[in-house]
Amino acid sequence: MKYAMSTDRSGNPLMLSGRTSIKKHIVGFLKLFRINRTVMVAALTGIGARAAGAPGKCSLLMTIAGFLLATGGFSMDFVADRHLDCTGPRARIRLNPVSAGEIPVAFGWTFSSLFLLASLLLTAWISPPSLIPWVVIAAVILGLAFHLFETAIMRGLTLGLLQALYAVMGAMAGSLTPGVYLLAAMFFVAMFGGRAVTDIRDFLQDQHTPVETFPKKYGLKRTVFFACSCLVVSFALSFAVYLTGEYNTTYLYIDLVYIALGILLTTLLALRPTPKVAQFLTYACMMGLGSLISIAVILGRTG
Repeated sequence: MKYAMSTDRSGNPLMLSGRTSIKKHIVGFLKLFRINRTVMVAALTGIGARAAGAPGKCSLLMTIAGFLLATGGFSMDFVADRHLDCTGPRARIRLNPVSAGEIPVAFGWTFSSLFLLASLLLTAWISPPSLIPWVVIAAVILGLAFHLFETAIMRGLTLGLLQALYAVMGAMAGSLTPGVYLLAAMFFVAMFGGRAVTDIRDFLQDQHTPVETFPKKYGLKRTVFFACSCLVVSFALSFAVYLTGEYNTTYLYIDLVYIALGILLTTLLALRPTPKVAQFLTYACMMGLGSLISIAVILGRTG
């Protein structure tokens, strides 16, 4: 029986059978894709392209470019945060394959770099103007990797900025319109507040790290008020998109459902601001509300 040397989260050597080692590395490799996040970002890029009136094939390719860029960025985040994610509650929640020894650090950096390069080349081929937001996104990703934005406000701003820029990156494959700008603003405000929601969700695990979060810096009450305010503003912006005249009543009907559900979830957070409620809200907004607004843009765009 052949054995492969690996280490646990504390750096202690482990002896794994060849088959177990291969399985472990495959699982770690798949974790690098962070599908729960990269798919959402790819959708944002495609929505931006669709909102700007880009052709179907172009929108699809921009979606892929966004996916590649997001995968490169999120996998780089794993490598950069490997020391923070190796112990305590963070280790159990983040499931960082680099911290767990499932993926070597050098492989993580290489994986991330190749995906960033692939996204760069694809974007340059499909829509050269989209390279402008691409460069800004890449700069923010690198800044996050080297921990240049460590305050709660900066972490929220960069998260919101990234979501807006992904939408603009896709939109620059078509024509920038007031509706596109309002959608980008909606994503920015929603994710700025969303950062506060995830900080509430991760409050227990973040207590064991030096990471500055909204609850640790400003207290739970102010954090909840800020998060709810941002979400309500984002709902208003989604309605303002319809008022531009670029979308039909199909968008309006779906958007009204989006707003109603969003207000219901926001009220729940305001009344019960616990990590469990924040976790539910995170997934509900990311998967449920995110899907709704995406469908609204795809089906409701005129022309």
